Order: sequence, then C-alpha cells, then structure tokens
Amino acid sequence: MCAKHVMQSKNGRLTATIEANVPAALLQLLFDDDSLQTRRQKPSMDGVLCATSIGGRYVALAHKDRFMLLGHPEHTLSDYRLISVGNDATSPEETVTALYCMDIYTSAQKKYLRHNRTEKQDSQSLCIMVGYSSGYVRVFSLYGHLLTAHQFHSQPLLRIRLRMPSQTNNSVRSAQKVHYNSGTVSQTNSASDDAEEVSLTYEDGTIVNVDGRSLYLALRLCLTEATTDEASEPTFQYKKWSFDLSTPSISDAVSYGPATCKDPLSSLAKSTMTSSPLLSDATAGFIVAPQYGEAAFGVFITNEDAAATFSAVDIAGKVAAKVTGAVLNIAKSYLWRNNPLTSSSGSNYSGGNISQDSMGKQGSGTLVPCAMAICDSPRKVLHISLAPAQYNLAALVDSLGRVMLFDTESCEVVQMLKGFRGCQCAWLEVEYRVENANNTAPDSARIMRKTFVVIYASKRGVLELYELGTMNQPYASISIGLGWNLVQCPTQPLGGSLLIGNQGSERRATSPGLADCILLDSSGRMAEIKVEI
Repeated sequence: MCAKHVMQSKNGRLTATIEANVPAALLQLLFDDDSLQTRRQKPSMDGVLCATSIGGRYVALAHKDRFMLLGHPEHTLSDYRLISVGNDATSPEETVTALYCMDIYTSAQKKYLRHNRTEKQDSQSLCIMVGYSSGYVRVFSLYGHLLTAHQFHSQPLLRIRLRMPSQTNNSVRSAQKVHYNSGTVSQTNSASDDAEEVSLTYEDGTIVNVDGRSLYLALRLCLTEATTDEASEPTFQYKKWSFDLSTPSISDAVSYGPATCKDPLSSLAKSTMTSSPLLSDATAGFIVAPQYGEAAFGVFITNEDAAATFSAVDIAGKVAAKVTGAVLNIAKSYLWRNNPLTSSSGSNYSGGNISQDSMGKQGSGTLVPCAMAICDSPRKVLHISLAPAQYNLAALVDSLGRVMLFDTESCEVVQMLKGFRGCQCAWLEVEYRVENANNTAPDSARIMRKTFVVIYASKRGVLELYELGTMNQPYASISIGLGWNLVQCPTQPLGGSLLIGNQGSERRATSPGLADCILLDSSGRMAEIKVEI
C-alpha cells in the first residue's frame, strides 16, 4: 500500500501529494526479468517511457519491446493495478519509442469537479497509442486488443501528441496580451477552421498529422465491431510533412497548427524592408529542433491551400451504417450538412488502414520551407512543450539550461529563464472565483484562470512554478528530491472538439479541461500537483 506523503512550498501555494505507487511485481513484469524476485531493492524506472490519461487515472509504461497499462481508483490512496500488458513487436530489434494514452469521447462521460476530470468512463473510452523504432504506430484498446496499425514512416517514432484547436477568441492570444491580462480567457462558441490532429514526430524530423475527426470515427468503429468479431479495416486521413534540414536527426518537433503569423520586421521601416510571404496567415506551422548544425531551432510554415482541408466523408459513411447514438449523429453531420467538408483536388492527404498493401507506401512528404531559425551555437533545443491552444505559446528547453517562452504568432522569444540545465517542463491551469464587490448576488462571482509553467530542475531536485505574465520570480517552489519525471496530462479526449447538434445550434462535444501534470519518480511513486491561489 502506498504511504501518503505531502510536500509543500514555504508560502503554502504549491503542494505535491503522493497518491499512488507502482508495485515492484508490476515493474518485474514490465522488465521481464525473473532475477528481480531475488532482489530486495525495488527496480528503478529510469529509462521507462510513461504517459497518462486525462486526470492521471491511467498510466502507460513501456520498456524495450513491452508496454503495460495501469490504473487506480480515484480519490483513494492505493497501488496501481494492472489493466493490460502487451508485446506486439514484430522482431527482437523492434522497441517501443513513444507512448500516448488516448481518451476517446463518449456521450457517457461525466466530469469531476476538480480539473474537469472524467469520473465515469465507458470501458471502451481509452486507447493506447504505441510507437516503435520501426516507425510503426499501433493502437490498442483499454484491455490490450490491437485495433489498428500503420507504418507511415520507416524511422523511429519519437513523440505522439494530440493537438486540439483553440476554442477561444481570446484577449490573451499573443504573448504581449498574456503579459498584461493573464487572468482572463474569453470563450466563444464559433467553430474554427482549425481541427484536432494526432501529430507523430519521427527521428529524422518527418511529421505525420493524422486528422483527428476521421481517426476518432475509425477508432469508434473498431471498438464497436470488436465486440461482434466483425472488425474491418479502419480508414483515416493523414498528412505527411518533411523539412529541409541539414541534420540526420532531431531532438524534438511539434505541429502547432494554423496561425495568423505576424512578421517581426513589419514594425520596422517598410520602405526599406520587405516582409516574408511565409509569415502571412499560415495553414500549418511547425517548430523543429535539430540535433546538429548551427540552428538551435527553426520555424517552418506553409500557407498552401491544400493543407487547410480534410475529408472524413468516406469513414463517416461506414460509421453511419454500423453504429447508433451520438457517434451516428457526428458521422451524419459529415454526410448531410448543407456545407459538407470535402477534400481539395490538390490535397495530398492519404487514407491509412491496417492492410498489408498500405503498409510501406511511404512518400517523402510535403516539403515545408523554413521561415526563420535561431542560430546560437552551441545551444540546442532539447524539448518542446506546447501551451494550451488558446495561448499560442511553447516552452523550449535548451542544452544550456534555459527555458524559453516562444510566441508562435509573432515568432519571438518573449521570456527566458536561466539555471535549469537538464530540466523538464509542463503546463498547469487553475480556475478560481473572484467575488464582485458591487454585486451581492450569489452568481455574481467571476471565474478567472491562471496559467503556469511548471519546471522540474532534475539536477537540483526542485519543482518551481512560474505564472504566465509574471515570470520574473517563481510563484512557488518545492524541494522534492532527485529522480522524478514531470508528465503532462491530456486535457481533452479525441473527438471532443467535434461539432454535434443540428445546424444553427452546433456545439463542441466537450469543453477542454484545465492543463494538468503529475510527477512520477524512479521508484514508481505518483505525486499530484496542487496550486492554491
């Protein structure tokens, strides 16, 4: 049984509470080493890949060619329990290189009061995406059944991310506005041309963006048919991107989606300087961190019309014929809407499925030009962490111990923190109520939001919290010791941004939860991070 332990900052604003533990027997199973039974010391989780579901209820771990999914009851102090384990490597040389816990939207989902967490989940509402050194990505159900597999690229898969579209018409869209008004986020119900996507980052810098709408429908179809043994080949849409890099490998790369980019030169004398057409409204944008060369990182932007359209009509037709309820309504909306989504004749999006014929059909991808690069040798960006979509920011960790806050709209580094060599970064949001002194009505309080950059200085064993907009000094800090991993939690299930309802009264399936993260140490203890405003 896990022993509860609370670590608190001196000002009382930040606490890290150990809530669960990975038993030694499960680590033995993960490492597949019988000799661990004779050791009294618990095996270390150093080098183990980990990912978490929304709220941290489920944790996926991977080592070499094996992965497992663990879960623990919410609001209870207990050890993690084994949900499923898998070893689907096709050769001894194939190892797991990337993990992602993919929550799938279902109408049965409810929410916790804290952090909008999912309280009641359908048994089929979680999938595990596993990336391999061969380039394969395989998707498994909650209980370890293989749903689909595809090899989009032959290089090792480094990262799997779910990028959600912004749902705010916000007053904090640029970093400058965040600085002066970081507490408010204005919501809007208007649908954006942006769409959710699953982004796959490969070792050589290639990025594959899988259309989240068609993948959602395909996975719901797989989960529905799995109970009737009538599983058919799922189809989904994806786009493959490549970059003009002078290096054979990268440290990290992210897709941040369409943006209204502002050329930094536009504020200078326009009579003598010309703005780059690449920094106009972009249909797709990427930050790439090469391992070698002069550039610490580069920004790659395309404004091709073909990159702005997706089509999910084919898969929607298949889903509409086999499922009912909310999924049927979503599928029908693609087929019979007055303005249906159709793919451009010049689009390079492809359909992916599990058939052997489709595997290995790998093009080089659409080449995206470099809009700008930051050259500051020997500095290299090691990791990129995207902020919640409404802020258009990314935290970049470099090899010299700096954490840079990068504005993806203006293409500027707007904040820099030093002294964090070997650190890890994540994002965290907190909502709080502010009473209106001029109005005594019970519902007059305003709901405000604060956003924080969480930094774990692994060499010093210190967890620090910086509030967005006031980053000159830490909001709070805790000495938690060495050997922890900072893990970002997803904020929204796949399919959560889909439009449901009749035309004219459309709404998104779910609202995004607050950004959240957990701590997982080398001995298997999980700590929850809480912030007091």
